[in-house]
Amino acid sequence: MIDYLEIFLLMIVESIGFPVPSEIILPLAGYYSSQGLTNPVYVIIISTLGSIVGSIVDYFIAFKLGIPFLHKYGKIFGLTSIKLNKLNLWFSKYGTFSVFIFRFVPEFRALISFPAGIASMQIVKFLISTFLGNIIWDSILVWIGFAFPSSWELLISTVYRYLIYITILLVIGIILYIIRNKLKVLFFKI
Repeated sequence: MIDYLEIFLLMIVESIGFPVPSEIILPLAGYYSSQGLTNPVYVIIISTLGSIVGSIVDYFIAFKLGIPFLHKYGKIFGLTSIKLNKLNLWFSKYGTFSVFIFRFVPEFRALISFPAGIASMQIVKFLISTFLGNIIWDSILVWIGFAFPSSWELLISTVYRYLIYITILLVIGIILYIIRNKLKVLFFKI
């Protein structure tokens, strides 16, 4: 049996970036809720708080290291000053939306906090988009475990298999949105 403190700590660890999948933890906690061993509302609140704490840790690490660190060591990863400036500009425009959307993408859920910190995204916007993305994600996963106690593992594996297609569609949508805005600006200049 998994208790509330374990859920909180596991979600912190997952949000920091360690390979602790919420896709297993939360449906299992939802399953326990269906058996009357935990309260699903408490599980959602506690897991969301844990996710926020872990995200804040990553955000502040990136915020403190920031652009000077990447100017110094970014060349190792092919990050030039021009690319870093573009990243900063892009993140200032689309950061809130990106943080929210990437909370639904496994393996990128924790990583989005780093560019937010590096770009010095406003902490209030970061927290709001992180909270909204996490509470929706956590609620869905807990609900799956609660509503489908005998087959939540099968359901999660099916969702996970199609999540790559959903992610691709989201990325294409973001790219089309950016292209449309660039074309709109271009046509207004002519």
